[in-house]
Amino acid sequence: MTKTITPGGITRRQMLAWTGGTALALLFSQAILAAEPITLDQFLTLSGKLLDRDGASLVGDYGQSYLDALVADGQDTALAQLISGTVDNTLENRIITGWYSGVHQTADGEAVVAYTDALMWEALDFTKPMGWCGGETGYWSQVPEGEA
Repeated sequence: MTKTITPGGITRRQMLAWTGGTALALLFSQAILAAEPITLDQFLTLSGKLLDRDGASLVGDYGQSYLDALVADGQDTALAQLISGTVDNTLENRIITGWYSGVHQTADGEAVVAYTDALMWEALDFTKPMGWCGGETGYWSQVPEGEA
């Protein structure tokens, strides 16, 4: 009987044992990760990392709403994996979009979490939320301080 060696010097049997063991370890780690609920602090830390800002600067009430919506959508295991370092671009974009837009998805459609506190207004510093007063009547006719 001949022994088949792969280019890296590993036999088929060794490769199957390694990949099977890896798959088993991955399934086991996913089961452990899914067993523990994600805390608000973990979610705010993750959000801060994704948003490139201090997680403590994020409003916890909003964070709890975003976290609850993700868990209700069955994303708790994916969140746990994301917290542990796994890359999930779709989920990462969903979290970032929630913080910037102030909106999250529910089973009934979109729900507004934050309007005037959505991060988009920090990024769009040349404008303000509609319906948000910028100052006294006629404030817009005055040159802003520091600009001439």
